[in-house]
Amino acid sequence: MIERTTWSQLQPLYRYLRQQAENKQFLKYLEIGATFSLIAIFLFFAIAPTASAISSLIGQINSKELNIKNMKNKINLVLQAQDNYSQAQENYSVVESSFPSVPKFYQSASNFSGASKESSISLKQLSFNLNNNDVGTSAVGKSFSVSINGSGQYASALDFIKKITMSRRLINISSIQISQPNDKDTKDVSAPGTVILNMSSDLFFSPISNEEK
Repeated sequence: MIERTTWSQLQPLYRYLRQQAENKQFLKYLEIGATFSLIAIFLFFAIAPTASAISSLIGQINSKELNIKNMKNKINLVLQAQDNYSQAQENYSVVESSFPSVPKFYQSASNFSGASKESSISLKQLSFNLNNNDVGTSAVGKSFSVSINGSGQYASALDFIKKITMSRRLINISSIQISQPNDKDTKDVSAPGTVILNMSSDLFFSPISNEEK
């Protein structure tokens, strides 16, 4: 006679099988979780140095960009300073030529000689009066006087005076005397209409003291 299996008899088997299935599923989940955890750990240790290196490189790049910017600013300041210095040098040369820091006797004589040649004035005498310790003192600065004696046509004498007054060197013409040649002068004067020019002038300069240096 066939024995019938009841549900109550199968329940322990069903519970066992179900428990085994749940255990296998848990193990799979556990295995998957462990795999992902290992992958995450490996990725962290693999990426962390790279990320650190990238961060360091970015910091170095930013630092170099800042240094380059600062260097450009300094270079621009240096270039601007050089331009200002060049302009100051140009202005200084102009001031020095008109109001020098030293008497420049030779340059003064050359200026008078050059103006006389351009104006066709024959210079007979060009003398520097260096009395009273060589130079005098005025409100403008120190000065020394120059006396000129020459001959030429009247128009040439006027042109010579004009060139002297229009020269860059600071000058004060104290006296001008234009006269006809006398018996003493006629020995050196042969051209008709020649006049004698006597002129006295003061040339100024401004010495640089030790305090100004």
